[in-house]
Amino acid sequence: MDVQSVTLKIKNRQMKRITYLILLLTIGFQAKAQPELTLPFMRDIFQASYINPTVMPEHTFSLGIPGTSVFGQIITNGFLPNNIFQFRNDTMRLSPSSLLAELKDKNLIYAGENVDLFHLRKKVLNGYYWFAIRQNLNVTLYYPKDFFGLAIQGNGAYIGNSLDFSNLKTDVTLYNEFTFGMMKEYPRWAFGGRISLLQGLSNVHFDPEMLKIQIDDDMYGHVAHADAKLYTAGIPKNGEGEPSFDHIDSFSWMSNYLTNFKNKGFALSGGVTYKYDDKTRLSFSFYDLGFITWKDSVQTYTLKGTTDFDGFNILGDWLYGTDFDIDTMIQNMEDDFTRDTVFTKYRTWLNPKFNLTASYDIARRTSVGFSFSGMYNKKLYPALTIGLQQGVGRFFNLIATASINHRSYNNLGLGFMIKPGPVQIFVIADNINLAINPLYTTNVNVRVGLNWVFGRVKQPEGMPFK
Repeated sequence: MDVQSVTLKIKNRQMKRITYLILLLTIGFQAKAQPELTLPFMRDIFQASYINPTVMPEHTFSLGIPGTSVFGQIITNGFLPNNIFQFRNDTMRLSPSSLLAELKDKNLIYAGENVDLFHLRKKVLNGYYWFAIRQNLNVTLYYPKDFFGLAIQGNGAYIGNSLDFSNLKTDVTLYNEFTFGMMKEYPRWAFGGRISLLQGLSNVHFDPEMLKIQIDDDMYGHVAHADAKLYTAGIPKNGEGEPSFDHIDSFSWMSNYLTNFKNKGFALSGGVTYKYDDKTRLSFSFYDLGFITWKDSVQTYTLKGTTDFDGFNILGDWLYGTDFDIDTMIQNMEDDFTRDTVFTKYRTWLNPKFNLTASYDIARRTSVGFSFSGMYNKKLYPALTIGLQQGVGRFFNLIATASINHRSYNNLGLGFMIKPGPVQIFVIADNINLAINPLYTTNVNVRVGLNWVFGRVKQPEGMPFK
């Protein structure tokens, strides 16, 4: 199976293979969201306080109701889609050899979303106080280059070698966040923070101590050597204790699921802003410093030993368009290892993030800013952003940003906020290249929302020339 260049037409039958592969790659993950790059410059909306609790809003009161603010994000730092996909006659073609040439030794795929369920913020004297609820879903995959290399090049290229897949890590976490926050403003300084109670709903986590694949010299077989654990919590089961999603649409099950606080966690966020003068601000904040302890419906599967392994043959079948039976595939992978099941609580950690921002008001409704932000997960994932915000008229704000983020230098962001009456409507995107040319996009980050705001801290002002 040593093929230099192969193309795959993605049609209805192949779409099933894509679905199955995505399912396999996302069978486990953790709360590892990436920083938002444009939101920190939008000080007027409540959601910016999730990143920097010292933002100074224009209104004394803000209210959010369920489902009126939604955020979604997808990131891949392993490849640029334009270098591995092509469109011909309305057909998308994938070149496996080009994919392999693009990948680094270690790669990341991330997808996440959060939905604001409720918030209330009120100004009292020189401070702001708020309570908020939101739901978070985060999916992360770390994978080595050889994970795809073995399937693309065939096992002949690795005869006699031992491939180390110990950094093949996945995590999925669904949880609710209940936040209490405050900010106090002084002549030169502002200090703020928030503490969050985390309600863990479901988690699947795979982080192996050792996972190596040996290619046999004689029979070209895959022999796996593993010492790994798969943790699960909050996964629905049938009467026999096996994972099952047949009954999750029942009201009683959903009610019990959403009111279960056995999987508790906590998180801290904090920030400080220094006002050099009326035009210049310097802010630093950190957030998502916390954990969740999983106790309910917990199962830990210990994978340890040596066995023949078929998983990468399956991946190769998908890449080269060969049919396979999904049920047989899963059964074969279950049979690969000796599994011991124990019921012991475990803990997963959020990935801490930070944001350093400097801003300067060029004119009454015009400001420019610069930020250095990042997330830490065994290594630092940094980003640099420059932003320009412009007020248009009395109730419209527009912001444009440019960022360096995840091997990509052409991230152009755009956001706007309009306030017709007491309704504040906003749309923010960290990378509008998705709408221009999606094949040159490695990260997508979009937030859409609506807040109810009342009471101006300062009376609205028009443009300087008005």
